[in-house]
Amino acid sequence: MVKAGGLRDTLNAMLADKTIFRSPGALGPGYERPEIVTDEDIETYLRPLVRTEQRTRDVQRFVEAFDNKHTQAIEPQLRALRAPTLIAWATDDIYFPTRWAHWLAGTIPGAKPPVELEGARLFFPEERADEFNRLLCNHLIA
Repeated sequence: MVKAGGLRDTLNAMLADKTIFRSPGALGPGYERPEIVTDEDIETYLRPLVRTEQRTRDVQRFVEAFDNKHTQAIEPQLRALRAPTLIAWATDDIYFPTRWAHWLAGTIPGAKPPVELEGARLFFPEERADEFNRLLCNHLIA
């Protein structure tokens, strides 16, 4: 849809009918509970993306370029990273399988074993903010 030039129309459709955003054909699968995403949140997320044609084109370029090859391309730099690294991963994420969490943990010398958030999906930092913030705070003070 993005490559075909339909991003702006799709974003505007989701803004006009918020149930589209929450649907299985849009961003719904990124949430454990898409029904609790508020209309206000959807406006906050999407409205800036359609404010100007340029902004929408920038988002389109970002989406079209999104590929894990970029992470794999910097594997040598990741192997040189000596910083303590927290890897928190959603087990039910349909976009990013947990194997990538384990790849990162095996690649980054300073990484702790991945923390797998059972049943979580892509937007877990929003849906499970307390749990994620606790993990992050514990990581930072350790």
